Amino acid sequence: MPSQQFHRPRRAVQLATLLLIAFIPSAGIFQIDLASASFNILGRQIWWSNFAFIFGLSIVSVTAPIITYMTVGAIWCGWACPQNLLSEWANNLTFKFLGKRADVRIDGKGVVVAAAKNKVINWFTLGAIFFGASLILAFIPILLFYPTSDLLAFVTIGASHKATRFLQYPYFFSAILIFIDIALVRYFFCDYACFYRMGQMMLKTKDALHVTYDASRSSDCSKCNYCATSC
Repeated sequence: MPSQQFHRPRRAVQLATLLLIAFIPSAGIFQIDLASASFNILGRQIWWSNFAFIFGLSIVSVTAPIITYMTVGAIWCGWACPQNLLSEWANNLTFKFLGKRADVRIDGKGVVVAAAKNKVINWFTLGAIFFGASLILAFIPILLFYPTSDLLAFVTIGASHKATRFLQYPYFFSAILIFIDIALVRYFFCDYACFYRMGQMMLKTKDALHVTYDASRSSDCSKCNYCATSC
């Protein structure tokens, strides 16, 4: 099956991208220090008042997505974007526990659950997996603002200890946001909040490929859900 040919390589690239995003701040390559209004890059402190650096960083931040779109297009979305990775993973788990055509997204047509799988244990298991993943993933944005040593102390000593108490609020706030994203938002973020996606929409041409649903051929659908699981 052609669609399965790239499944494992694509998943490997997605996971590698997620690990790279976590590695960059944890290794001290790039971090943000809100207390001193500065960036820490490779152990060097660069103040936000450094106009030349901030201007250059702004230019790169604006042009990088445009250049990426114009050179590789939607490959970033399908092969590297962590949001897409988590959305696919959440969809697959939802299909497994709630039915192959289940839908619990906020931008869906409402909660769709297979009658045979609409059980408390299925909902609880699915929610527990999402919440556990959120607790792990919440460390990634925290790494951008706090040293790795502080996070290790937070995990080993506990949030109640005075040395790590200041970390519990941003950590659990991040975990809640990620849980909401995984459980409900998913591709809604891509369609309505992603700046890269907005750039794609603004820079698209009439020659761009547009995959759409042809309502006139709805009777041809055999309800196998092949399109949703393979596309």
